[in-house]
Amino acid sequence: MGRSPVAEYPFAWRDLEGLPPLPDALAANDREVDSFIAAMETGARPLVSLNLAELAKTRAQAKQFVIERLAPVGEVTLFTGPGSAGKSLLAQQFATAAAAGLKCLGLDVQPGPAVYLTCEDDAGQLHWRQEHICDALGVPMANLDGKLHLISLRGALDNALTVEAAKGEAQPGQAYQRLVRTIHATGARLVFLDNVAHLFTGNENDRGEVTRFCNLLNRLAGETGAAIILIGHPNKSGDNYSGSTAWLNAVRSQVTIDTPRDPDGHVPDPDARVLRVGKANYAPKGEAFRFRWHRWAYVLEDDLPPDTRAELEETIKANGENAALLRCLSACTDRKRAVSHHPGVNYYATVFAKMPEGKGYGKAAFERAFERLLAIGAIELDVKLWQRENRAWKYGIRAVESAPTPLHQPPAPTCTGLSENTARTDPHIPKGITGAATQAAAPEPEPCKACAGEGCDWCDR
Repeated sequence: MGRSPVAEYPFAWRDLEGLPPLPDALAANDREVDSFIAAMETGARPLVSLNLAELAKTRAQAKQFVIERLAPVGEVTLFTGPGSAGKSLLAQQFATAAAAGLKCLGLDVQPGPAVYLTCEDDAGQLHWRQEHICDALGVPMANLDGKLHLISLRGALDNALTVEAAKGEAQPGQAYQRLVRTIHATGARLVFLDNVAHLFTGNENDRGEVTRFCNLLNRLAGETGAAIILIGHPNKSGDNYSGSTAWLNAVRSQVTIDTPRDPDGHVPDPDARVLRVGKANYAPKGEAFRFRWHRWAYVLEDDLPPDTRAELEETIKANGENAALLRCLSACTDRKRAVSHHPGVNYYATVFAKMPEGKGYGKAAFERAFERLLAIGAIELDVKLWQRENRAWKYGIRAVESAPTPLHQPPAPTCTGLSENTARTDPHIPKGITGAATQAAAPEPEPCKACAGEGCDWCDR
């Protein structure tokens, strides 16, 4: 079915079938002699060791990678990240780059057939992503036929690669045999399996079960020479994988994808992504690769047109200012500290610039954010906030509670919080107001019942 280690590296092994005579110390121990003879009579063979004399005659070779620094040849790589981080899109894009013989995000990708197998997306979604990936890479989709193999197992009931045998131990199942045949038939050098929750049905916290499952894929990777990338999710406690530590220990490489955050834990740019090397036996650990989502594919920011980069910088800057203002306003409301847009000791921009929640932003930044948020109805002015001890109302600025979750508005459509097939419905920004909106506009008021919106004395009250 595949190559054994001896067949792949024939000069490197020493066969110990011709055993030397038993040493005297061993011969003096009848029990060990009997055990030794019994083992030989039952056909048991000693383990095969490296032939160092032969190895000394040739130079050692460094580990090769299918994806530079990320996915070593003949190994399993664990690829994890939170939901909606974009693991599936990036996997399909790397597979496309391999099939097309192109770099991906500045990383060398070994040319050759590739397989992307998903248990979560249907054929329509694969087609949608592939069309946009091909547009981003400048590759005609038809040119990938026979080189890129997209497989959807969504809805199938037999996707588990292992099945429980009679003695309770997991054994390779029919899905595993189909996967083996697919890799051999396609000659794939890069294989993505999306994701572990569908392919492994055992107890993810059981070290033994997890190790056996990973070793099954390790054997397949070694036999075929393919880089197999197993996609998974992190757990709720903050680890970058879910379940037993065996998930990390049983693989030789692990990478994670996430949205970068600032030191305070906020997301300044929802379309930015960072890929980190979490575990690397054959490459530097901790390397980070930064890129961004743009027009339904991932690109390096330096590869964008200059005008688009400049607009992105303005958008990111505006989003940060808007978010900082809303954080400060929320903190003031919680502390019953009213702020106003009228000049004075409680002028919002002066107060916010001194608050921990406004760290890094000055008065001018908050004033720009104020104009943007006011224009889209995300904040309101001179409203009743709370009653003081003398029962007089305290007035000030307040965030509109009915406003939807803040959205930003980059120069290209974004998938943040939306289905890939859903059109954007961001609010219109009036002329003269630069930057990105962070919230949708407030709902239009109902027409006056007295005049049906034509205008009357009641409308002005």
